[in-house]
Amino acid sequence: MSKNFILSGLAASISNLVLNAGAYFLVLKDVFEAHPPVSAAFQKQLVRPPDQLVGWAMAATTLTMGFFIATVIKWSGARTFVSGLKYGFVVAFLYWSSINFGLYASSNHFSQTGVLADLPCSITAMTISAAISAWILGKGK
Repeated sequence: MSKNFILSGLAASISNLVLNAGAYFLVLKDVFEAHPPVSAAFQKQLVRPPDQLVGWAMAATTLTMGFFIATVIKWSGARTFVSGLKYGFVVAFLYWSSINFGLYASSNHFSQTGVLADLPCSITAMTISAAISAWILGKGK
């Protein structure tokens, strides 16, 4: 693994986490509260409050997603911010459409409104993170 790949993965991890957290607190939290898929009491049982998040698991999911993004971008050959946006958008659209619609189809954890609100937020976060990843990978060339 090259230094640029490691930096690319770390940058994608951090940017994806920050963008998703920002989307949640600015948009999605209100949408999810206004359109719950289940009763409030049951939702409380399913979702941990922020002060009960499991730190090591949050770090693991952040890093694995960031390095997933960096790996896909490395394999795509994207080495500029704009090319990262292009490849990142395609991967993000396909990945998050599969996840969101699959969860909606098979569980009661998301409402249709929640899925349709989450989808553009998740796609945007991953697309921008992929562009940052490609830009960092291209700096060594």
